[in-house]
Amino acid sequence: MTALLLALLWSQDPFQNEIDDAVRRFEATIEAEQALTLLSSQLVALGARATSPIARRLAQDLRDGMASAAAPAFIDALVGRPEALAPLQTAFQDATTTAAGRIEIAEALLQLDDAMSWRAGLIGIASDERAALADRLRASKVLLEAEDPKIPDLLRRLVERLPERSAEDRKQVAAFLMTANTPLTRELLADMALPEREIEEPRVSILSERPHAFTEPPLLPLEKKSETRRETFITMPSILAGGITLLLLGLLLVEILRKG
Repeated sequence: MTALLLALLWSQDPFQNEIDDAVRRFEATIEAEQALTLLSSQLVALGARATSPIARRLAQDLRDGMASAAAPAFIDALVGRPEALAPLQTAFQDATTTAAGRIEIAEALLQLDDAMSWRAGLIGIASDERAALADRLRASKVLLEAEDPKIPDLLRRLVERLPERSAEDRKQVAAFLMTANTPLTRELLADMALPEREIEEPRVSILSERPHAFTEPPLLPLEKKSETRRETFITMPSILAGGITLLLLGLLLVEILRKG
């Protein structure tokens, strides 16, 4: 019903042709940055009365989650216009708006200084285990930008359950954390990397410089000689002493024979 009402309002909008013409000129311009600036200025030039039609066109563009390249110019033209919030908030609450569309609309509302109306919806997407991982990460990105107090716990639970997911999902989460590059995401990225290093890298133990005792059984001690056994050593003094003794004995034997 809401979608039908939006379509009816759009068909009766007197600014529709002017907005469509501005978008067509934007799409025909080659230089993207120049085209965005030109489109934004053309939308602003339509005046305050065009605020609601521009906001409805932006909401229609974002609802399917595939924002066009012209979306930044629409948002820029609506900055500082509180009346632009209602059409976007209505589209966000519409049951036919996809999860990806709600995320796109929430990001637009955040840029238009509405930081609250969409939070519960995005927290529901970011915490839903059944939701697509890409949607959960995109919702988490907007919540991070809004500094939502619940986002640290949501991301920690997501990282804690990563071992149950595929390698592709883990890469997707790691890429998201690296791109966000906040103290929280850097901490979570380090927590993610630690278990992988423990699995992939062998543990290295540093050996002490002191040599350890041999584990082989000790050698059997050499058998000692009997203490009663005497060892004989032949030296030069002992040889001389023996020769003199023999000489004296020989002289004594000659003297005995001579007297006899």
